[in-house]
Amino acid sequence: MESDIASLLKQLVSVKSTYPDEKEIGEYLFQLFQSHNYNPKKQIVENNRFNLTVQKGHGKKSVLLYSHLDTVNVVEGWQTDPLELNIKNGKAFGLGAWDMKGGMAVNILTFLRFHPKNFRLKLVFCVDEENISKGVQTLIKTNFINDVDCVISPEPAFDYGLRGIVTGRIGRAVYNIEIKGESRHFALYEKMYDINLFAAEFLVQISRLNRIIGHRKQFIFARKIISEAVGMSIPPKTCIQLDSSVLPPNTHNQILDCLAGIGKNLSKKYGNYFSVKLGFLQRDTPFLESYQIKDNNPYLKLLKKSIGQKTGLAAQDYFRSSVADENVFGSHGKTVLGIGAHGGNAHAANEWVSLSSLEKLYIILNSFLEKVNTQI
Repeated sequence: MESDIASLLKQLVSVKSTYPDEKEIGEYLFQLFQSHNYNPKKQIVENNRFNLTVQKGHGKKSVLLYSHLDTVNVVEGWQTDPLELNIKNGKAFGLGAWDMKGGMAVNILTFLRFHPKNFRLKLVFCVDEENISKGVQTLIKTNFINDVDCVISPEPAFDYGLRGIVTGRIGRAVYNIEIKGESRHFALYEKMYDINLFAAEFLVQISRLNRIIGHRKQFIFARKIISEAVGMSIPPKTCIQLDSSVLPPNTHNQILDCLAGIGKNLSKKYGNYFSVKLGFLQRDTPFLESYQIKDNNPYLKLLKKSIGQKTGLAAQDYFRSSVADENVFGSHGKTVLGIGAHGGNAHAANEWVSLSSLEKLYIILNSFLEKVNTQI
């Protein structure tokens, strides 16, 4: 099995797929599934960018194997050709080998070789995961996703290796804050007119929203501050851009309401001299909301059993303080479980994935699907 995975991974790594140029790998996979007598569908996202979907089996519910098509760009420091898979001591080096073409290879071979009995098995490949998730935001609005009961994503396993299951993620949003006062002569300075003293107090107060407990991190910080005086004047305006991590069950709108409340109360302290305007940074897709899968989820229980049976280790579910396409599935009420192979150097030079770990991942996923066949 390991040789089959390595052979397919070699092909996948050789095909260019850096964001936003995923068309070549999309076409490659389209032809691959046609050659196996499946009927893949292109789902247009924008211009020459498309998701790819394919399915098999029958039933009222479906399990979806998810992969993203795009990789990050090549960075300096590669010791081998990043578009040519180089295997050394069981490690397969190549651009996207770990994030996430190794997982993609496992998904493809699992789909081609597994035969669902009582459910549909779906496979999807999305563009733009490394950017703002345009692909999965397009997918979630379609009928293809309606009957999906569980999503499995073999993204890189940053913690716990093959025994780890990602069952929740933070949400992330960027907010724009505009504080306005009046332009006043330098000689007329008083604390109540100091817009950046006000801004500093605002930032101190919002830091009270921060909560960090192990993997669970909620925080908010200033990523950009712009304030300027012309000549001998007190600045009339300060603009702050805030970056935030949000823990479930909080939403971005709830955090925005908290920020508004802090701004309103602080304005009173300054005699309502300053106005505070808040909003989200504008972009083409919504910011990703947080999610958390419940401990008693039946699919989680089955995946834990498969991990225990095939690795001899107790499965460990954990929370990720980062965002990914999985947020879209989870925040729309889908069970989404992340389990990935062992590797290293994601988004960096000399990225690699363990071939033996990919083989074990294949075995675990097939065991899980067999359990779904009989128990769901």
